[in-house]
Formats: sequence, structure tokens, C-alpha cells
Amino acid sequence: LMSTLKCPPDGAFSAYYCVVLFDTIGYELFPQDLQETPGSMGLGIYCTLDLEKAQTSGKEVLIAEFKPTVQSDRLGSSDLALHVSGSAGGAAESRWRERSFSGVIFGETELCVRADTLTALYRREWRRPESAWPELARTVGHMHDPPLAIDSDTSQTDASWAKAMERLRT
Repeated sequence: LMSTLKCPPDGAFSAYYCVVLFDTIGYELFPQDLQETPGSMGLGIYCTLDLEKAQTSGKEVLIAEFKPTVQSDRLGSSDLALHVSGSAGGAAESRWRERSFSGVIFGETELCVRADTLTALYRREWRRPESAWPELARTVGHMHDPPLAIDSDTSQTDASWAKAMERLRT
């Protein structure tokens, strides 16, 4: 028996995704560009809920927003499996995918999700001197509950950019 975390039908969650990025990559990143990798919980996108751990990884910390998805032929497919430490290992660890869960929470703060559940992927910090308003607007448009709105009336000053970046970090 696998424990589950029930997810609301329109719920979205965020986690920290650590990656090395090339300097040429701008603000806008696309979730569909991520490739699932093999790991302790099988194939998936590995993230953490621990910001301190993410920041000490030596990699760029991105925020990955995901929406557990419902598969019409599978009961519980919009839920997340909970892997309890010390439970049966080996092939049992990757059964979350076979059982059509959207992802699995393991360890104290770790998460592995199916790539098709990702809805938005963005930088937590922007270290370049220039702003990237069009990319930020598209990213915010993909978010479930964005912390800010960007439209044609939005003031696009350096101060507004700094405020927008601060809102995304919280």
C-alpha cells in the first residue's frame, strides 16, 4: 500500500529545480525542454522543497511549477505518492509511475514528478543588467496563481523590474 497526498483538481505546486544553464539562456525557460532523468525514484524531474539545499547545490535555482494531472483511465492519477524511508526499496521505489501518480515525495524534502505535469519554469533571480519584460509576461501567463500581473499598462522601469523579481522570489 502506497500513501498518497491528495491534490485539489485545480491545484498547482512549486519546487526548486537545480540546473547548470548557459549564459546565453534568457529569462524565459520552457518546461517542455526539461528531460526526465533516472534517479533513486525512477525516471522523472527531480526537485527539492528545501531552498537552502537548492542554493548550496552550486547550480542555478529555478522554480518549477507543476500541476498534478488527471488521467481519465486511472484513479488517483492527480495525486502524489509518498515514499516512506525504510519501506521496500528496489523496483518498488519507481512504482509511483506505474500506478499513474503525478509524482513522488521522498526523503524529507525531495520530489520527483512526471515532465508532463510542469506548467511553468522560471529563474528565482535575474543577475543581468537588462530586464526581459516579454519573457516575464509569458512566464507569468503560464503560472497557476501568479504573484503579479503584466499587461500593456505595466510600468517597465528598472524599479518595477526589481519589484517583480522580488515578488517571484517569495
